Amino acid sequence: MIQDLLELPRSTWPRAVLFAGIAAVLIAVPSDLIDTPIFGRPVEVRWIDYVILAITSALIGLILAIRPEPADPAASEELAVTVDRQGTRTVWGGFVSFLAVGCPVCNQAVVALIGVSGALSWWAPVQPFVGLLAVGLLLYTLRKRLNTYKLAACPIPA
Repeated sequence: MIQDLLELPRSTWPRAVLFAGIAAVLIAVPSDLIDTPIFGRPVEVRWIDYVILAITSALIGLILAIRPEPADPAASEELAVTVDRQGTRTVWGGFVSFLAVGCPVCNQAVVALIGVSGALSWWAPVQPFVGLLAVGLLLYTLRKRLNTYKLAACPIPA
């Protein structure tokens, strides 16, 4: 996968940094990893939250920056469906990342299901594993996006 990333055009990398920054802000502001007066967080931020935020934001940026262009116009509809599916997986990866770094007692669904004490004693210790799930989903999506990019750039002859 690293070799595939190194073979990407130079124009991909500035887009990746921009999209990663946007993803980081969209995840970090509501989860109060970036302190703002809009959102508060009664539970202290853990160091692993910043690690998960950095990794998932970078992966989201890469996925969104890689733009497969069809070499064959007839394949463009199938490519659009594939890219759309990968975009959906990317959004889900970002959402799971948000759940992983968010305040455990600020998540209304968790508090409604298991209460505040359950959120602190059960959900908070599980959140780093949820972060690993988000990273895994985004790595899978990045692998699929790179494969799609390679196939679109150099299609297999029929």
